[in-house]
Amino acid sequence: MRRIAEAWLGRPYIADSLIGGPDRPEKLVVNLQAFDCVTFVECVLAKIRSRSRKGFIEELKKIRYRGGRVEWSARLHYFSDWMKSNQKRGAIKIRTRGPGSRSIETRLDVIAGLPARSVRFHVVPKHKVHLARRRILDGSVVAFASTRSRLDFFHTGLVFISDGLMLYHASRKAKKVISEPLEDYLDRNRMRGIAFASVESSRRESV
Repeated sequence: MRRIAEAWLGRPYIADSLIGGPDRPEKLVVNLQAFDCVTFVECVLAKIRSRSRKGFIEELKKIRYRGGRVEWSARLHYFSDWMKSNQKRGAIKIRTRGPGSRSIETRLDVIAGLPARSVRFHVVPKHKVHLARRRILDGSVVAFASTRSRLDFFHTGLVFISDGLMLYHASRKAKKVISEPLEDYLDRNRMRGIAFASVESSRRESV
């Protein structure tokens, strides 16, 4: 995972790259030359869980869409849904709950065409991350909980252990994929806390 993430450092940040909407046909976007924060994480995971181009595409569908169905209604628009769906299929294991964590509730209501609803999930506040350090494994997916009342998470990336916790992510501000100490990102940004999940043993599909 780290080799793939490092190979993609410096690639451009691109926003709103996925194609589809409530009234627009969904198309599978496969782009390894530019990323937003979610597509960066998705492509790294799909890469390690496949061994052919066809296998990569099939894995990407399963990561991005419920049941692998390329439909706008099946796309995992909110990252709390993304994490739950990918845990259910065995791609990740959410490890947030434990010492230092707390349960929060938020309203999901920022995407036109999706019904508003409330969700509850665990986060670890910034000042308590040290209590959760043992649960953050090398190569973990990390997500940052929004302070907005209508959104769950505002950003995501991958964390690797190297002289501390290093965050690899597609940064809108830097306009590219970068790596930096997780502590620096936490210090710069307001949030309700972080959630994280380990990447489970890949099932390399022969396609």
